[in-house]
Amino acid sequence: MLRMLTLMICLAALAGCATMDSRTPENYQRNSFYSGTQQDYHCFFDSALCALDLPLSVVGDTLMAPFDGWYYYQTPDDGGKGNSKVVD
Repeated sequence: MLRMLTLMICLAALAGCATMDSRTPENYQRNSFYSGTQQDYHCFFDSALCALDLPLSVVGDTLMAPFDGWYYYQTPDDGGKGNSKVVD
């Protein structure tokens, strides 16, 4: 029983967390609701680790939803120009 629990914890740790990976500054987008879940969904059949991480990402993205909403409304729309800074 202890070996199985240890194995499950190690596999979950190895899976990484797409929720946190999708929120790094270079990957974060303005409209990124459930971005970790989307990332895991797109690689679901390519890697078993994505399948293990999917439930964790759903929980993590749900907890991050208020922040995503705040970020969406506080970040100016760049109009697809790639630069979100407002210049006066």
